[in-house]
Amino acid sequence: MKICLINNLYQPYQRGGAEVVAENQVNDFISQGHDVFVITTQPLFKKINPATSLKYKVYRFYPWNIFSFYYLNRFSVFFRAIWRLLDIFNLHSYFKIKKILTAQKPDIIYTHNLTGIGYLIPKLIKKLKIKNIQVMHDVTLVRPSGLLIYGQEKENILIKIYSRFIRYLFNSPDQVVFPSNWLKNYYTSRDFFPSSERQVIRNFDFKIENLLLNKKIKNKEINFLFAGQIEEHKGILFLIKTFYKLSPYGGSPLISQENSKQKIGGQTTNYKLHIIGTGSKFAQAKKLAANNPNIIFHGYQPAAEFLAQADHIIVPSLCYENSPTVIFESLSAGVPVIASNLGGISELIQNKINGYLFRPDRGQELVFIIKNIYERSKNI
Repeated sequence: MKICLINNLYQPYQRGGAEVVAENQVNDFISQGHDVFVITTQPLFKKINPATSLKYKVYRFYPWNIFSFYYLNRFSVFFRAIWRLLDIFNLHSYFKIKKILTAQKPDIIYTHNLTGIGYLIPKLIKKLKIKNIQVMHDVTLVRPSGLLIYGQEKENILIKIYSRFIRYLFNSPDQVVFPSNWLKNYYTSRDFFPSSERQVIRNFDFKIENLLLNKKIKNKEINFLFAGQIEEHKGILFLIKTFYKLSPYGGSPLISQENSKQKIGGQTTNYKLHIIGTGSKFAQAKKLAANNPNIIFHGYQPAAEFLAQADHIIVPSLCYENSPTVIFESLSAGVPVIASNLGGISELIQNKINGYLFRPDRGQELVFIIKNIYERSKNI
């Protein structure tokens, strides 16, 4: 079977878990003997290093717009609004992809994130009478940013108008796949994909196991890990501020700590927060953490090496998450997860079994969990 996968970004241009899921799906199809090709975007004037070439065909092009989706976060709200309007009606993408699909004649098309590649693509696929399976990753068809921030759930009139129009453009693909029940219910309650077959399929194999039963902290040093985009909605600034509350100096990021030792219950231990990732808030996060020697930045690094040394990973999102890839990576490595109780996260984390859940507006809950982890470890 010939399969086409369309996503706005593809390696080496990737920003989050959706790109990982798309690449894993391609590799699965190839391992099953299918003929696969990918359609994606690339920034203007960027060229792929031949050393990174893949064994399957990847069609890359720059959709005509005022800038590339890859650099979207660098621009102001005004320019992003213009960009999104052009993106929705991107005729260049429409005809470019039509030419590729007409030549390749795939049996089935898997569409993932289409922001940056054009929202006319579902209409094109239906016109070409090719089976279409849409894989959802976030709330971007309702909220252009793809972010639903905790405490900002109310939808204004502009959001309602936008979502109704996008609902019309996407209509009803043959099948829609959601990685979480939460995301499926989110779109169903807004009357998206009325005639589509809808399924919940996890991005990775998953089962809940008790990871806290024998979790012991070695050498009285607790290593926590944050792995993800250094953006405000990912909760990194909130996490750093919360980490200061573990300080014996009253929790102020403005007070320099004389050493990295923290006291719990009369005993001395070390709290270490390792941060891997990049993003627009990287400099701000480093400045905020400058007076805390327990917070260590490593830049962009593969998570596997750090998970091997981590006692817990923290996912402090301030936005409703669908099905974070980093949680699957952590659980598969046997590392418990401390996470915000938002969106589909509670479908992956069972409190006090394979991790802990907390409300994102209650930093003190996170402090309590971290302190409880240490006390619990002493009794194992």
